[in-house]
Amino acid sequence: MQEEVFHEVADEFIHLANQLSEDWAPPLLSAAMLYAAARYNAFIAADQMTARTDDQGLVTFLCEQYRKMLEENLRELAQTGAARG
Repeated sequence: MQEEVFHEVADEFIHLANQLSEDWAPPLLSAAMLYAAARYNAFIAADQMTARTDDQGLVTFLCEQYRKMLEENLRELAQTGAARG
């Protein structure tokens, strides 16, 4: 996947979350986004996996990817001095 397109799609989700934050608390939105990602990824995995023999491998992979992305974004925010809270 092209990195530019990847970030464009991610920005669309962030834009939606920012719009929703006018009516909903950020902690609720964060939890809802995590749930939605988990549900969507489960749907995609179920559609693509013919045998559900490696569910744990998929969970491990997705958790590792999330950890890397979260750590990267936290580092970036710390470096840019972005406001917290």
